[in-house]
Amino acid sequence: MNFQDAPQPPTSQSAPPSRRSFGVRYLLILVLALVAGAIVLERRTRPELLVGPMVQIPAPDCVTIVWEMNAPLGGGAAWIEETPDTPRIAKAVQSGRRYEATFRGLPAGKSLTYTIVCDRGLFGSAKLAGPYETKIPPPRGTPFRFLAFGDSGNGSNTQADFAARMATAGADLIIHVGDLVYPAGDGETYPTHFYEPNAAIIRHAPFMPSLGNHDVATDQGRPLLRHFVCPENGPPGIEPERCYWFDYGDARFVALDSNIVQASGALTTEQLKSIVAPWVRKVLADCDARWKFVFFHHPYYTGSTHPAEGGAFMKEAFLEVFEACGVDMVFCGHNHLYERTAPMRNDAIVEDGKGIVYIVTGAGGVSRYPEQMPNPPYIRYYNDSVFSFTQVDISAERLELRQIDETGKTIDSYTLTKPAGGAMQPPPMRPITTLR
Repeated sequence: MNFQDAPQPPTSQSAPPSRRSFGVRYLLILVLALVAGAIVLERRTRPELLVGPMVQIPAPDCVTIVWEMNAPLGGGAAWIEETPDTPRIAKAVQSGRRYEATFRGLPAGKSLTYTIVCDRGLFGSAKLAGPYETKIPPPRGTPFRFLAFGDSGNGSNTQADFAARMATAGADLIIHVGDLVYPAGDGETYPTHFYEPNAAIIRHAPFMPSLGNHDVATDQGRPLLRHFVCPENGPPGIEPERCYWFDYGDARFVALDSNIVQASGALTTEQLKSIVAPWVRKVLADCDARWKFVFFHHPYYTGSTHPAEGGAFMKEAFLEVFEACGVDMVFCGHNHLYERTAPMRNDAIVEDGKGIVYIVTGAGGVSRYPEQMPNPPYIRYYNDSVFSFTQVDISAERLELRQIDETGKTIDSYTLTKPAGGAMQPPPMRPITTLR
């Protein structure tokens, strides 16, 4: 027998792999595939902040943070640090891509830092925005600063630059006198015409709007009502958040919807007289605020493109109420310029502190309207050549108003003082100048 021809035993190198080695190899491949799949899934489901956040004050001891995000596998939340390293979390209420997180029971005047997060289950929480600072409305006796402007939302670079200028003012509160989103106030336009250009101001100071005629062009303004979280303390029988009030420091603010059904609005002139006006009287009379402000869109003391007669229905419904309840200033828009009237009472010019000063602050960045000449005798100052916003500093006994243009220059100023001892109710008096 030839031993060279005999079958040789298999060597270790040529031995077939065992079932165990096949199992380990397949397990490794499976693990790698799962890891790769998880990475792809994590990237595809990674939350994306779309717009916001924005601060709202639906009640005296509350702050609501609003934002929109794309989060396929996650839920939204906001958290604040009440004490160092002790976060307080508010789970957000979701409606499509929109999220609202509300903190309740907060002490007046408290400054807080908030952060927006997305809870993604197995992937953990992802920080989306922040930390940002804001604060709860302060108690009586606390000085504060607020801004007022309107007719702003066209999504232009001018609007963004104008908002960036306002962000340097350090405001505690912002009120808007209407026409937030041009041309028709539709909900899909809010990201580019409101949230993005105003990002620097809405994440810090509560932004409280009123409805303009462009805002109500879509569904009587309901897109605006859906985007904001305003106090639901308005007149009975009127859709919530169209009219509302809130207190901030020594001031009470009342927001009104001045859009009537004849102009795509939701309210009739009869409702303004019989429902809204009595509610305004109660809201303004039944309070201890030393300063009282009202804001809405359509002015009835103005000398520009939209004539004063266009706001006559508001004058007929509210003038007597405003004067009887000691309103200090009324802020409007609609005309795209700045106007300040003399103090007005009984349709006549009176002394400082004895009437209402009316401010048209509609030079918010869209366009500018000219002052008509000759202008009404009650106009004390106007500017139709620059974009501008109104800055008001409030203390218990002093109001300081400055109108600031797009470059930061003060183009008008006005000061009003009140004696100590409570809110001043101006008595009836003989006018200094009677208007014809």
